Amino acid sequence: MPSVTSGPGTSSSQPTAPAHATRSTGRLVVLVSGTGSNLAALLAAHEDPAFGGRVVAVVADRPDIKALEIAHAAGVPTAVVALRDFEDRAAWDRALTEAVAVFSPDLVVLAGFMKLVGKPFLDRFENRIVNTHPALLPSFPGAHGVRDALAYGVTVSGCSVIVVDGGIDAGPILAQEAVPVLPDDDESSLHERIKVVERALLVDVVGRIARDGLTVEGHRARIG
Repeated sequence: MPSVTSGPGTSSSQPTAPAHATRSTGRLVVLVSGTGSNLAALLAAHEDPAFGGRVVAVVADRPDIKALEIAHAAGVPTAVVALRDFEDRAAWDRALTEAVAVFSPDLVVLAGFMKLVGKPFLDRFENRIVNTHPALLPSFPGAHGVRDALAYGVTVSGCSVIVVDGGIDAGPILAQEAVPVLPDDDESSLHERIKVVERALLVDVVGRIARDGLTVEGHRARIG
């Protein structure tokens, strides 16, 4: 996978690599908490050598979820790091960081991962973590983006793919796509339509990063 280049004041442990690296170097670790619909889309995409990356592991914050079944069916190694198994959040943060680091990821994808990652994780994988959000950031960040957008009365919502930093859905924006709000939409119906667009956008962004690299400079990010 091409290198992840950091801007002034940041650092990266990734070695410099040429663009258009082979798939074998585009190591993706996917973090999950639920049904695994985004994971399934990434696994389908990685079967095509032209995608540029490959899911080498799936790490969950809870056992017995559909996403782990999907990973097992695909023959992808998994790990579970459940918060309840640790004495405090700091210990869990450290354990999650080490569990992911074992797989030497070039990119970490938060695919419906429902916990905030801590400073040890952010430091270890700086500028190498991407996430999705079901709203057009910077509007409506947080856990209830769809609900908040509807309550505000927007006529267009959508989804965003971002580089994860220490804020709440505050990292550099990589890509966005709009989804119209229909007159009879409720939170569930709008969210379902956003999810369809979100899955396709995530696969596109992750593939382009795997093929062309990611540069982060301050609060701006670009692929290639």
